[in-house]
Amino acid sequence: MKGNRLSMQGDDVQPQRKRAILGWCLYDWANSAFATSGTVAIIPVYFVLLFQAEFSQQTEILGFNVTASSAWSLLVALSTIVVALSSPVLGVIADRLMIRKALVTVYTIGGAGFTVLLFFSAYTGSEWLWVAGCFLLANIGFAGANVFYNALLPHLVSNDDMDSVSSKGFAYGYVGGGLLLAIHLAVLFSYSGSDYEDIATRACIASIGIWWFGWAVVSYKLVPEPGEGSRDREFVRSAVKVAGGQVLRTLKEITRFKALAFYLLTYLLFNDAIQTVIAVAGAYGPDVLGVTIIGNIATILVVQFVAAGGASLFAWVAKLSGAKRALTYCLTGWVLVITFALAFAPLIPTTEKDVDLVVTHDYAETFIVTQINVEVEDIQKDSLWSDVSLNQKVSEREIRDWSSDGASELSLMVSGGSRGSEVLVGDAHRSSLGDGPIDWWPMWMRSKVWEPIGMSVDLQWLALGVVLGLVMGGSQALARSLFAVMTPLSKSGEFFGFFGLVGKASSVFGPMLYVLVTGVYDTRVAILALLSIIGVGTLLLGRVNVEEGVAVAEEEDRRSQGVL
Repeated sequence: MKGNRLSMQGDDVQPQRKRAILGWCLYDWANSAFATSGTVAIIPVYFVLLFQAEFSQQTEILGFNVTASSAWSLLVALSTIVVALSSPVLGVIADRLMIRKALVTVYTIGGAGFTVLLFFSAYTGSEWLWVAGCFLLANIGFAGANVFYNALLPHLVSNDDMDSVSSKGFAYGYVGGGLLLAIHLAVLFSYSGSDYEDIATRACIASIGIWWFGWAVVSYKLVPEPGEGSRDREFVRSAVKVAGGQVLRTLKEITRFKALAFYLLTYLLFNDAIQTVIAVAGAYGPDVLGVTIIGNIATILVVQFVAAGGASLFAWVAKLSGAKRALTYCLTGWVLVITFALAFAPLIPTTEKDVDLVVTHDYAETFIVTQINVEVEDIQKDSLWSDVSLNQKVSEREIRDWSSDGASELSLMVSGGSRGSEVLVGDAHRSSLGDGPIDWWPMWMRSKVWEPIGMSVDLQWLALGVVLGLVMGGSQALARSLFAVMTPLSKSGEFFGFFGLVGKASSVFGPMLYVLVTGVYDTRVAILALLSIIGVGTLLLGRVNVEEGVAVAEEEDRRSQGVL
């Protein structure tokens, strides 16, 4: 049978099998650079900075409030639509022509290439737009390659080894992505605040594409193409011609794969929320909470190495309790993690080093600006004090007008005079809460937990990374392996195309939901909406009949061989 698994027996093929599994894991090592430094750590933060430089904190489009993080979420959604619609059809072609590995290569070249092109954003005249366009195309390459990379898994190992090898692949990815991210952190920390900070950031982004492509070449040499497809022109034309019809036939016959179809529905729900949280986290931290770029990267670095251990831990749990139950544990952990994240809140500034501006009493009702702790660009966004400078004199009346303006993003310490020592915080400052429907939750946590222990928002974000890493590694690996054991080998490309379609559909629906709820309410309510979706998906997972799914997949493979 074409497309069969590598033999599990015989001393002569064992080294080949081990090399293939190593090569398959190394691709996760390669593309995780984009998944970590690219989609979470550096590019989204860089995009937020460029977007805010162009539009301040937010802008209004068609009556919706669009923030930097919601614009980033929209980019993620748009970039996955192409892959979502094309994956099932390309999957049929890949199965017939045996070009699963070739498609991984094509998508990788495109994704890595456009990642490198992000370096040139500073020379385009429209930096944020160049970053948006290149990321859009790079993410298509990343998502498309993953579809056919995942489709190779059931050809490499038996069902018994599926959980462990899937988890091993993710573990390789987390460590590989983490190592490059550690290098990026060292570089960015070295050049932080210098004249070379921007070019260092762009060089780090370009290195993501180079790392991705370089290690992918090694993977390509080690992993064989499952089976040998015909390269006859008529056969190729036939495969392309029947691809769409085959997808429609499979959809009509989906009743034969009830367990797999129900799992796809469940996966659509919980993956929707998980992927959206992962995709927007890198922008949510700096945009909503004010997490610094160094703090953001340090947290993601922690996530990477904890997630590698989490993937291995839950592979062990799956052996003891089964993959479905282990995945349920992971999803329950996600519910707790997101509930925890909703409680994050920047501390209200109280000291001179915490506030943006310090004005000190000079004489009569006159004050002088004695300290500025914020970038000039941030001051220029203020409606009243956009041109304030060090040693500038301001009056008591100007301070009163500023504090009642209601639109400032700055914080101000007034020292001396009739006011004594007082900290004033603008209504648009990140620490100002109370207007959102669920702001009571972070306000309560701030007063009862964060402020008493002096836990800054960067430390809150770091604590989240430790817990999130444990459940992220397990949920992604087990979700993939659970699907793989219920997938017929003869249709692995097509079925993983559907898996990719559902995954990408959720990657479209989730970010769009985030954008819409943010526009109507705020970002915390948008995260709460994602939390509810994970909860529903977790409940439905309990009704998936894995044993039935495995039996139907084996029956389909026998049918394809003419045994039935």
